[in-house]
Amino acid sequence: MKFLFDHIQPIEELLQECKKLILLTDYDGTLVPIREHPDLAVLSEDVQLLLAEISSNKTIFLGIVTGRSLRQIKKLVNIQKILYAASHGMELEGPGLRVTSPEAKKARCNLWKLYMQLFQSLGHIEGIYLEDKGLTVSMHYRLVKNTGDLKFIEKTFTRITNPYIKRKLLSLSTGKMVYEVRPPVKWNKATTIQWLLTNYFPSTFGEDALLMYLGDDKADIEVFHALKGKELTIFVGNPSDTAAADYFVHSPEEVKVFLELLYKLKGKNDHDRSGKFD
Repeated sequence: MKFLFDHIQPIEELLQECKKLILLTDYDGTLVPIREHPDLAVLSEDVQLLLAEISSNKTIFLGIVTGRSLRQIKKLVNIQKILYAASHGMELEGPGLRVTSPEAKKARCNLWKLYMQLFQSLGHIEGIYLEDKGLTVSMHYRLVKNTGDLKFIEKTFTRITNPYIKRKLLSLSTGKMVYEVRPPVKWNKATTIQWLLTNYFPSTFGEDALLMYLGDDKADIEVFHALKGKELTIFVGNPSDTAAADYFVHSPEEVKVFLELLYKLKGKNDHDRSGKFD
């Protein structure tokens, strides 16, 4: 995997040659740094404006692919007429598209029961943040400082979630200092993008568009593997964490620099939305 800015010339040439670009990006850890609390991960004014400018270019289709809920991510990004693939793709909303996984909805009752069990058993621990996101439940433990608490949290979390997992009522995934419980559906960021490539993008933005994906976490690495050799993928973080992407940058700050370059290359003045989604 190569450092993007050491190989910027061929990337610039590729971007100049492609007539249309589908730009998909993760949110946390990619557009904004990972924060101690999810509520603190807010787009800077500069990045929000940059994304809005990019989305108004009729040669670029912008999408945000995230584990956050649809309600959360729409409020955080606050840009109209772009694609939001939320809850790892279980909630989709964009031009001509609004889909929520019916299988995921069926798990809502079990997710709520689990959330209440976790809250009653672990909610008192300093640094724990339990998040009910509708179609997923997350337990963040980044702020937990006591080693003894961490061991108790792991043991208790496993005890509470195992009955749901073993009976395949729910499924479990992990991220950066977070456990996430999801509906037991075979649906994630990678399968979502594969579905979009087959069923959505051809009708909204043409079959000849270049797909670019940026992400930083385990779920994004699954996307890199799924797209290997087909599209342009960029990992955000320590390159030793994966070799699946085409290129890497170190941080969201470098993502911003790259997006500024992309915006410049694709034309600042091409902002007519008419016909963009015809």
